Amino acid sequence: MRNGLTILAIFTVVFSCKAQQQILPLNTSAYKIAANAYFKDLNNELNYYTGTWKAVFQDKIIILQISEQIKVPIKRFQKSFYRDLLFVRYEVKKNGVVSESTLNKDFTNNSQLSIESAYIQDNGNSVTLLFSGGNCSVGIGTINFKKINATQFSWGYYPGTTTSNDINCPPDREYKIHLPETENLIFTKQ
Repeated sequence: MRNGLTILAIFTVVFSCKAQQQILPLNTSAYKIAANAYFKDLNNELNYYTGTWKAVFQDKIIILQISEQIKVPIKRFQKSFYRDLLFVRYEVKKNGVVSESTLNKDFTNNSQLSIESAYIQDNGNSVTLLFSGGNCSVGIGTINFKKINATQFSWGYYPGTTTSNDINCPPDREYKIHLPETENLIFTKQ
């Protein structure tokens, strides 16, 4: 009986060790990780950015609604893993008229116009996000947030593609980038 309990205890310990998920800080490289690792917001670095933010650029008002998403499944480098990340919905108004808005958009089946964090840097003082772009991926690129103080961060948007491909992109769609293509734009928490 005692040998049976010993074997059961060893089996339980071995099984629980194998079942444990590797939990890593957000700024860890995803290149050489175990499958199903979890990049967790261990230091509460993403919380600063959550909420509603506003900026004015030229004749545009930009509103960002930023939320933290927990344990989002991701596939990269032929691996599946999980990551806590920021998800950004936005609205751009020009002269009081909405030019583009994702505030009420459901991104379940369509990632067009989505903005989500890719990685953090400088001990959480800056975060790089990926923008999927609009029609035909026009505007796809990176957006950087950098903390300034308790109620402000700066924005830098760097689109990689700013034009459409006339061969593959239908002519009846809009291919304009509405987000502010600039550096050091200051957003203030509302």
